[in-house]
Amino acid sequence: MLDASVGVGTQALGLVAKGYGLIGSDIAMGAVRRAVDESRRRGLQLPCVVADMRTLPFGDRIADAIISCDNSLPHLLSEDQIRIALAEFIRCLRHGGGCVISLRDYGVPPVAGTVEIKQYGERRWANRVGDLRQVWRWRGSLYDVSFELIASDGSGDVLVSTPQTTYFAVPPAVVADLMQEVGFKGVRRADGGPFQPILVGTR
Repeated sequence: MLDASVGVGTQALGLVAKGYGLIGSDIAMGAVRRAVDESRRRGLQLPCVVADMRTLPFGDRIADAIISCDNSLPHLLSEDQIRIALAEFIRCLRHGGGCVISLRDYGVPPVAGTVEIKQYGERRWANRVGDLRQVWRWRGSLYDVSFELIASDGSGDVLVSTPQTTYFAVPPAVVADLMQEVGFKGVRRADGGPFQPILVGTR
């Protein structure tokens, strides 16, 4: 199997622990290092490479299955860029191989300039208590996301924050259409399992 957006190994580690042979790939070197470290700590073999999912460094038809989970595809900021990645996925799959993608169920984006706050509860940082929140700043079909820990003592101090990352609010139905465009067969959406919709298709 190939995990084309392995991150820190959230799905890959569980699959390897169940006996699947898997290689991971991710554009973030820090995440790849963490995935490899976590696999060693568990006594597992999870080889990983640092690579962009739009230019995977593998030969044709090397995998029986390919996965890209946890809303990774929407880090690519246009339908054209997602199409390029999906074409790479199908290139790497053997005949009859399967593809599994999970992503958010995006609806119609709000008006540009809208800021959405998603609360994650109380946390402690440097001996101070704060409220952790995820902030979405919308600009059309794109939005910038960061986490902020705001002091809960009324001062409004930002105790810590993460750099912003940008997503493309692409609906699953659009990704399903793109999968079919590049040649995936039997593309369908599955709901009722994980918290995000899953798209599946075969080569």
